[in-house]
Amino acid sequence: MPNKTVLTGTVNRVVAAADGWGADLEVTVHKSSPVKGFADFLGTEPGASLTLFAADSGRLRPGQDYRLTATVLGGPTGERIVVESARPLKVRPER
Repeated sequence: MPNKTVLTGTVNRVVAAADGWGADLEVTVHKSSPVKGFADFLGTEPGASLTLFAADSGRLRPGQDYRLTATVLGGPTGERIVVESARPLKVRPER
């Protein structure tokens, strides 16, 4: 069954993946809803913390709010929540 969820939330941490490709994001969710015509495999409540994988994490910054489109992928070693797209909601000044 195809699944796709739109999350809005704050990226708390960006940690380089152990294999050197992409990164794991720790995100506090503000809002979560399925994309029209897709199932929502996440079912995340506001305030929940999620770990997502982003292949292209170069523009994602801790402390920034984003609109993330994600999907749950499964494989022989388990499930992984993968970011398909990320768009900043507000640009916060650099510290």
